[in-house]
Amino acid sequence: MRRSIVAAAAACALIVNQAWAGAACERPVDFAALRTAALQQEMMVAALACHAVADYNDFVLSHRAALQESDKALMAFFESANPRSGFDDYNLYKTELANSASMRSIKDGGFCDHARGDFQAAAGRTLEQALAVLPVDTGSVRCPLLEAAATVARQKMASEPAKSDWTVADNARE
Repeated sequence: MRRSIVAAAAACALIVNQAWAGAACERPVDFAALRTAALQQEMMVAALACHAVADYNDFVLSHRAALQESDKALMAFFESANPRSGFDDYNLYKTELANSASMRSIKDGGFCDHARGDFQAAAGRTLEQALAVLPVDTGSVRCPLLEAAATVARQKMASEPAKSDWTVADNARE
């Protein structure tokens, strides 16, 4: 069973990588939308895999407006990258993110501990602030210049006194 899940995830990633090989991520709004989708999919998987549905519901309800705006921006990104397949590419991307998070939840024994830290870090912050402190992998769509800027911002925030007992260093995944 596990092998078929891995094979399916690998096949999906290959298809996704081919579909977006030319997708450019140059605008901050696109990068933010990609990162928001990645964070939400990660937290959705954590809700199910780590029995943290209440935490996920709190996250979604407290950031509802920002999540909806970001999802519109994500759809616009994929539709502008490829008007013919934008809707399908958008759905494939979100599926890729969920599959990737699901594979991490299976392979990484610390996944749920990281997820609890992520839920805690997102609580009481705006979505933008949560994205600034949480490590987020945008999957097959890369934004090299914007990723570098986000890393610098995350490092800056990590060097500032923490407002809670959670820090980026405590929950670094990579």
